[in-house]
Amino acid sequence: MNHLFMIMMLYMTALLVGCDKDSGWETMQLLDEQVAEIRISDFETWDEMNGDTLLSFKEAKDVRAFEEAIRTARKQPDDAKRTDPDYDVMVVYAQPSPIHAIKLWLGEEGQESVFSYGFKDWGEDVYVVSAKHTDRMRELILPEGH
Repeated sequence: MNHLFMIMMLYMTALLVGCDKDSGWETMQLLDEQVAEIRISDFETWDEMNGDTLLSFKEAKDVRAFEEAIRTARKQPDDAKRTDPDYDVMVVYAQPSPIHAIKLWLGEEGQESVFSYGFKDWGEDVYVVSAKHTDRMRELILPEGH
């Protein structure tokens, strides 16, 4: 009887764990490497990243703010892009690694923002960033009073 009970419990656990993950919960991926810098530049074209850096964030708390926003951005089932992005975001790693290229549509204060991977061959999906993360990115990117 104990053996049957144990099998039933394992089956129920597996069933519950399998149902726990919502299909819309996929998040953006970064490398499992330390992020050393976040570079922000104006969006110019879909074909390449703008190399004219407007802002460079190297302080750990600022880097963490962007990294957390990127890693928690939730994939949306609708992959249509509304307009051209506002910014190119380049994630630079401490170890010699490729730079992660991301496009950013920066939301208004208290609203969500949108990320997508930097090049169309990486996929057309969009990822929504919470209003909390939008507000923090706005503090870092925009000058006072904007």
